[in-house]
Amino acid sequence: MTWRACLAALLLCAAAVPGAEAIHQIKSLYTVVDLGACKEVASVARNDARVCEGLPGYPVYVLEDARKVYLSVGSNAAASRAAQQTLTAANTVFEPGTKRTTVEWRFIIRDEKPVPYATIVRYFTGEGAKRGEVLVVMRIAGSEACHVAYVDALANGDAMVLAREAADSHGRAKTCPPKPMVLGATGRSPF
Repeated sequence: MTWRACLAALLLCAAAVPGAEAIHQIKSLYTVVDLGACKEVASVARNDARVCEGLPGYPVYVLEDARKVYLSVGSNAAASRAAQQTLTAANTVFEPGTKRTTVEWRFIIRDEKPVPYATIVRYFTGEGAKRGEVLVVMRIAGSEACHVAYVDALANGDAMVLAREAADSHGRAKTCPPKPMVLGATGRSPF
């Protein structure tokens, strides 16, 4: 299902609720990044960098090296701060056994189009024999993107709630923080 079809379905559902405004009903859109469908970035020779489809005007940039993945979004994704940020532990954004991941976009509606202000992506981490999952919240403002928060998805039963709250508050902040904050309990997943 395309992002337009998802948006239309959400708007129809919101319109069906008496007295509800669509802007208050819509919270997230989801896109799937399939690395096989992405375009290679020629300017990055040392690693496997690709640009993938996200929301209109917000492509997803994915850079893989031997142990880590760097992910950014936006028209200037490869040059944004997020393209240089990742977790300290070995990590990937791809679901085990695949080269696919889901990006949750938090957004507002402006001129009948979704305008994202944050994303949430699940990173699969490892340190020695220890494995984990960390939700990475990224702020989007124009052509800039940066990490604002990390949530240990295994240590927190409400990990998605924490990540969405961080996206909605810190994703709309005026500037990127000097360092991403860690929210909730920790200890189950390597960061």
